[in-house]
Amino acid sequence: MAANTGSAATGISFADWRRATNDSLMSTTESLLERLEDVADMLLQIDEAYTKNGESPSEVTSPNPEIVERFHEGVENARSIIGVLKKEKWRLSRREMSVEMRMGELEDYKSHLQSDMSSLNQTVDVLSLRVVQLENQLADAQETQEQLEAEIGEQKTSIDEYKNWLADSQNQNAKLKKSFELLEAQTPHTLITENTMVKNEIAVLMDENKKLKELIRSAETASPPATDDHLNRLTRDFLRQLSSLDSNEQTSEMGHNCHDSPGSSTNDETAAVT
Repeated sequence: MAANTGSAATGISFADWRRATNDSLMSTTESLLERLEDVADMLLQIDEAYTKNGESPSEVTSPNPEIVERFHEGVENARSIIGVLKKEKWRLSRREMSVEMRMGELEDYKSHLQSDMSSLNQTVDVLSLRVVQLENQLADAQETQEQLEAEIGEQKTSIDEYKNWLADSQNQNAKLKKSFELLEAQTPHTLITENTMVKNEIAVLMDENKKLKELIRSAETASPPATDDHLNRLTRDFLRQLSSLDSNEQTSEMGHNCHDSPGSSTNDETAAVT
């Protein structure tokens, strides 16, 4: 807790604070090892001075033999402590190297993660833009679909109107066909009747024409009276014109009847000759 408070107060991260603490601890340990090695060297020199050419400590004449034994025990303990500290130093150095390697891997992972995050952000931006484009396309497609549905409705209405018109046309065609069949059935009889009526009228006109000709001939052969005035002359001229007009009408009607029915024209000529 105090370490976290100290790191927060100094404004550095926990990893940097831990690394600085480990560095200071390693430097303190190295200085302690150097001093212990110096003490060990001094103890060895003292031991050599007391033993004097390989004599055992028990043979050395000393006023306090217990001090010498304790001194030797201290030397052995110092050597064992130095060995342990060296092993710990080696282990800590290896651990430091492992931590540095892990930190390097962590930095690499961090850089890869940052690049992945940037790529992910770009992908998100692209996807967002694509989503907006798809929404616009969907809106356009819906509008087009509505227009097509409206056009389909109009076309259906037009088709229904055309079907109704076609049905009415078929009904009218059927009625016209029936009327035409009836007309075809009635036409020969009607033509015969009209032809008979025309023949009768022609016969009447020919009789009247014959009578008029006889009147004109009798009027021409008769001697004109002494008192022949202008009115009588006009009357004779009118009768002549009427006679010529009747002759022309008879000739044209006979020609028409000849074109229509040869049998009827033969009958008309026979009647005219008669």
